[in-house]
This record gives sequence, structure tokens and C-alpha cells, in this order.
Amino acid sequence: MHLPADLFLSLRYLRPKRTFISTITLLSIMGPALGVAILIIVSSVMAGFDRDIRRGIMDMQAHLQIYSLVEKQFSDPMAVIRKLEPYGLRAAPLIEGSALLQIRDQILPKIVRGIVPEMEKNVSNLCSSTYLGRFDIKDGECVIGDRLAMQIGLRIGDTLLLHSPARLTKNVKWREDGQVDVSQPDELYLPEQVKIAGFFSTGVADFDDNIVLLTLDQAADLFGYDWGSATVIQAKVPEPMAMDGLVSTLRQNFEELAMVTWQERNQLLFGTLRVEKNLMTFLMAFIVLVASFSIAATLITVAVQKTREIGLLKAVGMSRWAIVRIFLFQGGIIGLIGTTAGVVIGLAVMASRETIAKLLSKAMGHDVFPAELYHLTQVPSLTTWDDLSKIIAMSLCICIFAALVPALYASSLAPARALQED
Repeated sequence: MHLPADLFLSLRYLRPKRTFISTITLLSIMGPALGVAILIIVSSVMAGFDRDIRRGIMDMQAHLQIYSLVEKQFSDPMAVIRKLEPYGLRAAPLIEGSALLQIRDQILPKIVRGIVPEMEKNVSNLCSSTYLGRFDIKDGECVIGDRLAMQIGLRIGDTLLLHSPARLTKNVKWREDGQVDVSQPDELYLPEQVKIAGFFSTGVADFDDNIVLLTLDQAADLFGYDWGSATVIQAKVPEPMAMDGLVSTLRQNFEELAMVTWQERNQLLFGTLRVEKNLMTFLMAFIVLVASFSIAATLITVAVQKTREIGLLKAVGMSRWAIVRIFLFQGGIIGLIGTTAGVVIGLAVMASRETIAKLLSKAMGHDVFPAELYHLTQVPSLTTWDDLSKIIAMSLCICIFAALVPALYASSLAPARALQED
């Protein structure tokens, strides 16, 4: 099969006579390859970070949290839950507050959540996150995160103590003049003693490090509330990604209730993630742009070296557009090979990201992906066809446009003058 003259010459100029491939051509290919690989890695990690954080939040939090504007707590949360059922909501009561966890002489600040295990299954995915032990806890039992258990060496069946800071400081009063009155407590304070019934793992370090689950009534005892009461009613809606209309209706019909959606509660986090992803992609795109200069330099060198040959081609009747196509094809071929190599490298790195992270951590002597900083226990990854197609299209366009200047230079050469070049 005979190739068109412009495509044949493009391939011929990329490969010198004595070697299979030119060193300059190879370096030009490496530019877009590395740029595309880095873009895929960055976009995949950022997209995976957003997905895993969102999934962890949805596992731990309900779609809608409802608070009372009339009183501090719901004395009869079941009555409110029954009123929400006609709107298609599945709801469950919740008591949430800060507490001090004590194990032997170690005291740690944690978040205690009092739940009704049977109803909690309707509003969150915590039950499916419990990978060891039981989620159906009873009074005197708790479920904690796996990272918390590893940090302080806890096992199923171990006993720990929970202290309520609010009850510990109940006898401390601040006067208007700034002085403090400490009175004798009216009742004997005893911490809540609970036994570990199971471990959960959401994959989000903040949750797995800090959450302790109790029964609703035991949480009420801990914080000094009445049995059967709740500080929050959490609800699950049919369409969590399109719940604005439903929430607006609920707010109009229940003016005595304050409602916070999962998007509103985590608005700052998701906004930050979106900005970071866009900013990182924008900055990394400059790597491909810089690589395009090496392509332009390579093709300009080819154009200078082939000046007499270009003059001869124009003298025998080859059009300016055909000369332009020769160099545009070269830029496209370099871009295609470099982009393909970059996609392969990027996907390979993402497939073995955990192994690479462990090797880097071992070589550098510290964790390169600390869960305390990045909130996740594993390096995230999500490569979508949408992101991949945008990266490929951007890389190919930049490489072809990089060949435009050399192409125009070569096409503008006058045949007579070009043939006189040494």
C-alpha cells in the first residue's frame, strides 16, 4: 500500500537513515507522554478523593438532619418521624455530642452518637460498614472505628469508660463579673461503662478515628437527657442528589424545625475539593504545554535541515498546503504516540498506586499519604472516560498546534532561495 506523499515524508523525517528513531524525536514524544501521565494521575486521584469522601459521608451521615427550633431536644421524636413519613422520608432519632473516652490511664476526646440500631439501618450505611462483631448493640455495648481500635489497642469484648464534659462541669458557674463559682454536686457522677461489640470502617479517617456508637438510651444517660428523647432526627430521602424541592416543601410545612441537608453540611469540603481538582488540572496542563515547545523546536530543526529538500518539493509542484500537512502530520504522530504512552503510564501508576505509595513511604522513612492529613485510609483513584477523553483531546490539539509554526515556516520558503542553501 502506497502512503500519500505528505504522510510518507512526515514518517520519513521523524526517522533518520542510520537509526530506527531519532533521539530528538524520542525526547519530543516523552514530553507529552509524561504530561498526559501526570494529568491522568492528578485527575484520577482528585476524582477518587471526591468520590471516597462523599461515600464515607453518606455512610456515616443521613441525607437530612432535622433540629427543633422550639426546644433543645425532641422529647417525642417518634411523633415527628411519623409526620415525615407521608413525604417519603425514612427517619431515625439520634443523640450526638462530645465525650471523653477513657481506657486505663489514657483519655481521648471523641464524638458519641446514640442510635437505635434497627432504625439506623434505614438512614445510613453504618451497618454495612461494620466488618467485625455486631452492629445490633444493646445498652452497655458500643461500636467503634477500626482505626481508633488500632490506635489504643482495643479488641472486641474490651471495656472502656465514657465521660460527658457537660455533666462533669455542671457544678461550675460563671458569674457576670467573670468570677467562677464551684458548688458541691447534687448527685454522684459516674461515667458510662461500655463493652466493645464491633468495629466499623468507612474509609474516612475522621470518622474511623473519632466516632463511638451507643444505644439511644445510654447516650441519653451519658449526656443527661430523658430516655426516648433525641437531639437530632436524621432522615433518608428518595433522591439525595435532587432534594432541593422536597426540602423546600418540608421547610414551609414545618416552620418549627430546622433542616440541614448533607450538601449544606459539607458545602465547604466539597467546594474545596472541586476548586482543588480544577486548579490542579489547570496547572498540570502547563506540563503538556511546555512539552509542546520541544515538539515545535524539533520540527523547526527538521524544517531547517530539510530546507533544500522542501525547495525541491515546491519546485516540482508540491503545494504550500501539502508542505504544511507534512509538519502537521509530524506533530500529530508525535502527539498520538506520546499521548498513548502517557495514558498507559498513567493507568499503570493508578493500578499499582498502593504499592508505589508503600515503596515511597519506605524509601523516604515516613508515610507519604497520612490518613490524618488526607482523611482517607487509602490512595483514592477514579478514572472516568470523560476526564480521559478531555486529556487525550487536549494533548493532541496542543501537539498539532505546536507543529503549526514550523509548518508555516516551511511552507513560506521560496523554492529558488531554498535550493541555494548549503
